[in-house]
Amino acid sequence: MKPAPGDNPYSRLRSSMLVVLMLFGLGPLFAMGIAGFLANQQAVEAQTRSVLDSMVKNRKVTVELFLEEKLRELELAASLHPVAELSKRPVLEALRDRMRREGGGIVDLGLIDASGHHLAYVGPYDLVDQDYSQQPWFEQVRVLGRYESDVFLGFRRFPHMVMAVTLREAGKEYILRATIDTDLLSALVREGGLESGADVFVMNQAGEYQTRYNDAHRLMEKVDIGPMPVHSGVRQFETTRAGRRELVTTTWLRHDSWVLVARKPLPGWSSFLWAHPIVTRIFLIGLVIVPILSVLVARFRLKQIRTLEAEHAALYESVAATEKMATIGRLAATVAHEVNNPLAVIHAQVGLLRDSLADVPDFPLAQEFSSRLKKIESHIARGKQVTHRLLGFSRRMGPDIDRVDVKDALEEAVGFFEREALVSGVRIVRDYAPDLPTILTSLAQLQQVFVNIINNAVDAIGRDGEVRLSIHQRDNGVEIQISDNGPGIPPQNLDKIFKPFFSTKGGENDHSGLGLAICKATMENLGGSISVGSEPGKGTTFTLWLPRENTVESTATP
Repeated sequence: MKPAPGDNPYSRLRSSMLVVLMLFGLGPLFAMGIAGFLANQQAVEAQTRSVLDSMVKNRKVTVELFLEEKLRELELAASLHPVAELSKRPVLEALRDRMRREGGGIVDLGLIDASGHHLAYVGPYDLVDQDYSQQPWFEQVRVLGRYESDVFLGFRRFPHMVMAVTLREAGKEYILRATIDTDLLSALVREGGLESGADVFVMNQAGEYQTRYNDAHRLMEKVDIGPMPVHSGVRQFETTRAGRRELVTTTWLRHDSWVLVARKPLPGWSSFLWAHPIVTRIFLIGLVIVPILSVLVARFRLKQIRTLEAEHAALYESVAATEKMATIGRLAATVAHEVNNPLAVIHAQVGLLRDSLADVPDFPLAQEFSSRLKKIESHIARGKQVTHRLLGFSRRMGPDIDRVDVKDALEEAVGFFEREALVSGVRIVRDYAPDLPTILTSLAQLQQVFVNIINNAVDAIGRDGEVRLSIHQRDNGVEIQISDNGPGIPPQNLDKIFKPFFSTKGGENDHSGLGLAICKATMENLGGSISVGSEPGKGTTFTLWLPRENTVESTATP
């Protein structure tokens, strides 16, 4: 009974989908707008993180290079000039001027003896008579040989930084000390943050500013981001300052003595909202296109539902076919066992009869009797061969991977059809290359493919034909061809025969059309391939290829 015109379930589903999409079309639009804002915010924050990360890495190299260059200049001056020259003010003044011209950053220069007094000094401060022996940096430079200080007040009562190196001459120790221009150091540090709007500065382990991030800023004040743990590389974290989210990026300098900090406020929601007027246009356009999209989406989803239903039906048929094969395997094992028992009894009785015949040498029908016993034994052997094949198939229903001789596997599959082929007048011709390698694959699955294709070939021929089997090595694997001289496959059907539920077999019996589809899936699962070539009136050839080594997981041991 056909459904009424207005009772089509797909029509009702399409109408329901249209109503839902029209009612709630603006919901996704708003969600998309919010998602766009969030994505934009994340992109800006990611860009800010990347900029600060690159900034601190570049500034670290610059600061490290600048300070190391000043120390090496002092060490070079100490190694090239004897104390007698350095203690002369004109020589020391010329050395300071040269260092200023070449790299800058030197405010003054002084030569200090082991007692802490200046032997010579050039600079803007009155420090000639000062005693440095009690200063912390004085003892440290004597122990370490080179030294650079934090920013401190000292005798100048003004924030400054000193560098010093030791030199020895005639068994005596001297110190060559220089004051570093903190304004130049601050300019080098904050240069990277000028265009990006970030504050870039250096702080020491005590949390005091060592450089200024703007002209109004003061040195040696406490930084308002709290203590900084020692870490390797670059570290980023978020904090809040003056009610605004702020991204802070840090890296340690000078053997973990200083921290280079770059911080920048993160933009808020209001800045994103007013900075993107195009969002309003998107909402207006959405009001127009929502009905159109609703119709298109409803049609598309309905098509998807129909496709999924067809795929579900195909999957169900495939599972049913697999279950049927497993049931047949179990039934075959049962039948084989049941047949083997009477065969064994018959064989035993034949043996007794043969022994009895040997005890009566003058039995008049001995020759005929012996001939009939041989026929019985041959049929017993044939029956055992059939049951052994059935048992072999039933025991190898799993996907275990093992070393397989393709020729033996194909011959075992052919054994199931030899009797039928002989009765139908179908010849089976073999063309096997010598020295074929074994391959790593699933014997059970491979034989299922062979059985399916050979069965199709025998069915296609009907009577008085030929099935040709060939095996050769190709492309680091083995190629198997199964050909028949049957009626062939029409060209328009060649690209359909591996699809589920497609069958070219006629007759009254129902054919599921899953055999070749399962063969194709099995070959792909085994890492191989299957293809078909056919010419109407001349026959069909199936070409199978399997690699020598398979990557399919296995519980068997190769």
